[in-house]
Amino acid sequence: MSSLQKAYQSKYISTTIVKSLQILNLFKGQPCLSFADIQAHLGLNKSTLFRILYTLEANNYLARDETGKYALGLNIFILGNSFSRENHLKRVATPYLHELSVRSSMTVQLGVLEGTTTVILQKVDPLNSLKMFSRVGAVLPAHCTAQGKTLLAFSPKERVEQIINIHGLQRFTPTTITTAVALFEDLRAIRARGYSVDDAEHEKNIKCVGVPILNEQGDIEAALSVTALVIDFPDDQTIDMYVDFLRATAAKIRKDLGFG
Repeated sequence: MSSLQKAYQSKYISTTIVKSLQILNLFKGQPCLSFADIQAHLGLNKSTLFRILYTLEANNYLARDETGKYALGLNIFILGNSFSRENHLKRVATPYLHELSVRSSMTVQLGVLEGTTTVILQKVDPLNSLKMFSRVGAVLPAHCTAQGKTLLAFSPKERVEQIINIHGLQRFTPTTITTAVALFEDLRAIRARGYSVDDAEHEKNIKCVGVPILNEQGDIEAALSVTALVIDFPDDQTIDMYVDFLRATAAKIRKDLGFG
């Protein structure tokens, strides 16, 4: 007995919904299907099939072209986009960001490259502590933030050059890197040691440390960082401690994303 036959036998299963799902599943292999094509595949009677197709089309789960053939509708794509790579990453990472914020008493941020732009995908502020002025969805300069430099360090050189050409290397503080030569030197060091440091390069008195989240091919998926006042990072030993925290968190996120 097939799983579909078992499904029909269950008293909790709606046969109409099962038939609707069967219709939608046909489009996994073919972009467009006629009424006759669908009927031939599923063997449904014409009146039943017409009612289901009409309902799916009326609710934008199917659409018809000028020839009368059916294709997936707008609502299918809206639902698909809600499970995009970035939303999946955010959903997986958020509990671990909260853990890290509690453990470090620092603001924790998750950033990604969208085209040539560095964007804060998620942010968690510490409880009862200084909160950093930033928000989810905000755009960051890549050349002078821990997230941005991490993303650049693990990206192809051509992409880094493109980002420099488009966005430039604006000075924000006395410690901001403003030349391509100095930036590429810093990126090489970041890649070698596996973490980045924003030493008040974007905002005065604010320091950040970041690590990459790499996929199974070793390509960059996101950057994870902690942010606090410069005085909260008094020496290299303190930075090393937070790097360990970050790496442990990144490893948990990688595992849950299926990257090992």
